[in-house]
Amino acid sequence: MQQPAGSQEFDKLLSPRLSATTGTMRLAALVASLLLVSATALPAEAKQPRPPHARSVGSPNEGQLQGGKQLKSSSSLRSVGGHRWGVPELVDMLTRSAAKVAKSHPGSVLTVADLSKRGGGDIDGHKSHESGRDADVAFYLRKGKTAFVAPRFAKIEEDFRAANMKGVTFDAERSWALVEAWLSDPSARVLQIFVASHLKKRMLEVAASSGASESVRRRAAEVLIQPKNALPHDDHFHVRVACPTRSESCENFAKVAAKPKAKSRQAKSKQSGPRPRAKPQASTRVKDISSSKR
Repeated sequence: MQQPAGSQEFDKLLSPRLSATTGTMRLAALVASLLLVSATALPAEAKQPRPPHARSVGSPNEGQLQGGKQLKSSSSLRSVGGHRWGVPELVDMLTRSAAKVAKSHPGSVLTVADLSKRGGGDIDGHKSHESGRDADVAFYLRKGKTAFVAPRFAKIEEDFRAANMKGVTFDAERSWALVEAWLSDPSARVLQIFVASHLKKRMLEVAASSGASESVRRRAAEVLIQPKNALPHDDHFHVRVACPTRSESCENFAKVAAKPKAKSRQAKSKQSGPRPRAKPQASTRVKDISSSKR
């Protein structure tokens, strides 16, 4: 059917406009597709807000933990504590050191008890562990020549036998390997390792005989300590790491309670007031009460 002449002229005028509109729509669709592909290609961490940096606040015995990391069990580490949170430097050091000892001593499993609560703060049964930088770690043990994992912390006697565990002894070689791994960790800096004196001496002997460097042995001699005025750490290590970076309000060492200041004699005399004068008595000497004990 033949179109009217007017209609044919109208189509000729409209065609370029339709072509331009179609091209614009196709270009817009192409741009939208490119934007969609670009968005889906972004890594997951770029699309999601990053968690806040972990911070250790305050001191080990008066502190808090912000944004801590949870210690998890693995083939070479057994996490048994009720409080498993710490700064990433501590958690990663424990994980790496357990794997390192297991690699050089196949079958080794490190037992780790309490670190800190998720947000830090007081923990029943502990004087520290408040700021995410402390961990209680069991010694490596053996039964005969076989690696032995005890169900609980084992007290090690002066002769290196485990109390109330027949045939079980302190494994000085693997325990030293653990300490050496801590001291050489790439990210954590160990401040203190609380341990009984006889166990420290034995591990340093192993370090010398195994060819450990003088610098490592000297460092171990500094950080392996038995705290004064405390029960001997003869059933576990207590390891403490330094404040991580970007923890401006962190204090490396535990706060020591300040001793109450002694009152001066002048203050005492003001509180008690003037001493009453004793009445002189014939043939009787007045006793000097300042030399008597109260």
